[in-house]
Amino acid sequence: MSGPEWGDVASWAAFALAGGAALISLKARGDSKRSAAATVRAADAAEASLAEARKSADGAVRSASAAEEALALQRDEAASRRAAEEDVRRPRVALAIVFHQGHTWHLINEGTAPARNLRLLTAFDFQAPDVPPNLILDPGDVQPLRMLAGLVGSLPTVLEFTWEGQDQPVRLRVPPKP
Repeated sequence: MSGPEWGDVASWAAFALAGGAALISLKARGDSKRSAAATVRAADAAEASLAEARKSADGAVRSASAAEEALALQRDEAASRRAAEEDVRRPRVALAIVFHQGHTWHLINEGTAPARNLRLLTAFDFQAPDVPPNLILDPGDVQPLRMLAGLVGSLPTVLEFTWEGQDQPVRLRVPPKP
């Protein structure tokens, strides 16, 4: 033998390849640990993003609900305002009693709507004024009321009337004779 024996070349080549494979394996293991850590961080970030997205969605739902409620309230207010405006423009009966002369007073419709089927409800001690049945008192019209007090009774200070659309009696003050 001429020098130290190092064995055959194939064994040494296998040994070198095994060492290289071990280094590559260690490198790959480090890369896979970093990849796994990055994957965990990405998953955590995705969960945080999902939580924020849910909060944002909940906020959007609350905001949409509030907007719907505000819109419904605005619609209700607008409807109420329109109804009030229509009610103001609606023609109305406005009756008044004024003294005319002697034993006669005038029942006047000072409103903008006719009083249909006008009825006098007040009871009299003596003779009630003559109010025709189914009386229609148009705006501006006058109905004379002749009222006489008897020896025992006196004239009422208030007369009560009803008409179509006004079932609750309306009390009208009877002005005294001058």
